Amino acid sequence: MAITVLQKFKKTSNQVYLLFILLCCLIAYWPLTFHLFSLKNDALNYFLPVRYQISEAINNGQWPFWSPYFNLGYPLHGDMQSGVWNPFVQFFSIFGAYTIKTLQYETLLYIYLCGVGMFFLLAHFSIEKKIAVWASIAYMLCGFNSDSAQFLNWISGASLLPFVFLFYHKTLKEISWKQAIFCGFFLYLLFVTAYPADFIITAYILFFYFLVHVYQQKLFAKRKSFFDLVKTHFIIAASFLVLSSPAIISFLEFIQFSERGHGASYHDAMSNPFHPLLFFSYVAPLGVWRAPYVFYTDPLERNSYFGIITFLVVITGFFIRSDDRLMRFCKWAFIVTLIFSFGEMAGLRPFAYYLLPLMNTFRHPANIKIFTIFFACIIAAVSLQKYAYQNIFDRYKRWGFYIVAGMLITTLLFAFLSNSSLSGLQNPNSQLSMPQRIKNKLDQLSFFDLVAINFVLQLPFLLIAYFRFVKKLNITWLIPAGIANCVLFTMLFQPFTVIKKDSVASIQAILTKATQPAYPLPDLKLSLSENNKEGDMYFKEIGALNMYNKKIGRINYRIAPSNLNTQNEFWGNEPLRNKLMNYPLIYRADTAFLYNSPNIDTSISKKIVVLEDLGIANFINLHSKEAINGINILQFHPNRFDFEIRCQEPGFYCLFQNYYPRWKLYIDGVKTDIVKCNISFMGFQLPSGHHFVSFHYKMNDLVIVFYINMVVSLVIVVLGIFQLLNLFLPIRIG
Repeated sequence: MAITVLQKFKKTSNQVYLLFILLCCLIAYWPLTFHLFSLKNDALNYFLPVRYQISEAINNGQWPFWSPYFNLGYPLHGDMQSGVWNPFVQFFSIFGAYTIKTLQYETLLYIYLCGVGMFFLLAHFSIEKKIAVWASIAYMLCGFNSDSAQFLNWISGASLLPFVFLFYHKTLKEISWKQAIFCGFFLYLLFVTAYPADFIITAYILFFYFLVHVYQQKLFAKRKSFFDLVKTHFIIAASFLVLSSPAIISFLEFIQFSERGHGASYHDAMSNPFHPLLFFSYVAPLGVWRAPYVFYTDPLERNSYFGIITFLVVITGFFIRSDDRLMRFCKWAFIVTLIFSFGEMAGLRPFAYYLLPLMNTFRHPANIKIFTIFFACIIAAVSLQKYAYQNIFDRYKRWGFYIVAGMLITTLLFAFLSNSSLSGLQNPNSQLSMPQRIKNKLDQLSFFDLVAINFVLQLPFLLIAYFRFVKKLNITWLIPAGIANCVLFTMLFQPFTVIKKDSVASIQAILTKATQPAYPLPDLKLSLSENNKEGDMYFKEIGALNMYNKKIGRINYRIAPSNLNTQNEFWGNEPLRNKLMNYPLIYRADTAFLYNSPNIDTSISKKIVVLEDLGIANFINLHSKEAINGINILQFHPNRFDFEIRCQEPGFYCLFQNYYPRWKLYIDGVKTDIVKCNISFMGFQLPSGHHFVSFHYKMNDLVIVFYINMVVSLVIVVLGIFQLLNLFLPIRIG
């Protein structure tokens, strides 16, 4: 029966399966699909304003390298998580400035690509298409994505993992330069779009997979074969380096000046591990938001769900001894990544931190659970295919069912003992809309409430699993039930971690009202504090207002995961910060103090500046007498600031934009040294007279390598259209 069903669905075209995966994605994430609710705060506090800055630059004919509005000046291109080098962000930016809808389209794209990539990967492993669709949807709608949908660089990493492994596996098997180029291309996409830890872990897994492959094929004894394999890896590395060169140049430069430049401390690297008690999320995901005893794991890093039926097949698969090399590797990878995600308590994460290169550069061990889920879905697909064709594992299937059912019952008992009483629901505010009332009720549910609801919802699926998998395998029932289970729980989990109570329309209305288009000339009469009066007015809705209203200022929120060290130092010096924030964007200093001097007097009425150079400080204090001065701003673009300054006396001027080595200063057309002042900012000396002062952001090297990236990417994409799509989606023309 099972074989007949598989043969029937084998004839269905790949296009139909991909459309079905898309339909499941759109249904499961219906609040994002129909733009009913806004994404939660992390998406709006960092990803939306930064992407807005990028898209604004592109749509105004500027390179999105520097943002003058981001923490008093910030090299966007150097931030590994900003999205400047992300081709998806660049593509969306072509169609206009980023909005909440744009952000949600990007989110849905990454989630859908998870399913597409896994489907192609499993098809390459000769998995029947219907089984491949089921495992692909389980991966696409997994709890990691439900947790992390507001962290776009996390789910983008999840979306590219299957493609990287697909083309790396094809490279190993075919020893093909074309597959090596595609592998390098997707490694590049992973590098510029994903959380850095995802790229590092992926590189290590590919390295170990390479060693296993060489050992199993005994390639060390076959010199020609081994040499051919090494050549393909050079092609992977070369294509990756050429495509990634703009990002690599930017990141290596930025890391010297950022707080992540020396890696993560041991304490930070161990923060947010996956608590072992959260293993129950494999069967009861709704309870993780309220779970007790797991508080050192961030609520948005707790869910490992990928379908209770999928998990049952995985558990059963671990009981089966297999000669399949892929299965053996996936099982070991599942176990190792799971142990790694436990962080310090399991020992593997500290070992890696101290002994393996780059393993001391990232936090969040719980993030690694995406690799555990990834390998689990491959195990599930391969195992179910074996059951469908051989059907000889009855006793193991029964054991697997008992383990899963026991985990669910144990979780319910644990929840009852932890919180035995149902929480009383408060009367909702009559002025709230119905969706807001429902969201409020969900927020009031206790741990036991959620696990009890979870238990009731899982019972029908467990019954189907028992009668259509354990008793007698029937894929016609089992696979649709597994897909429905993933869709249902993805829909239920979103109110806790993905969406806010606020509608997209209401948040977008605030965003539209606050937005100042293009690049207006700053008002040089207003102080930074005056620019900042309303900076946090809509913080919960859209983040820092300065990112949208284009006023130079800063609220007490740093925005970036990795800020400039000097900006952190300036902001941490509260007396000096409070004094300087009362000055305009550019000003003439009257009194100078030396850096780290204990005698800095921030109470004086004169405009002060803090310097490291004693000679320049003496120059300022010598010419501190009052004189008629005039400053006009002629041009203000992200990568260039032009001023016209008239001064009766020589003077020193300070610009509130963070110092960065790419900035070059020209006074009356002559290149002049920039003086670092006020801990983090740029200054310059001027003789008396009428002068034109221009700050230019040096970017010729970045522009050149970016154009090379564009040409090479276009060639690879065209090659992919004619090679890969014809392979996976055969279409006859003419």
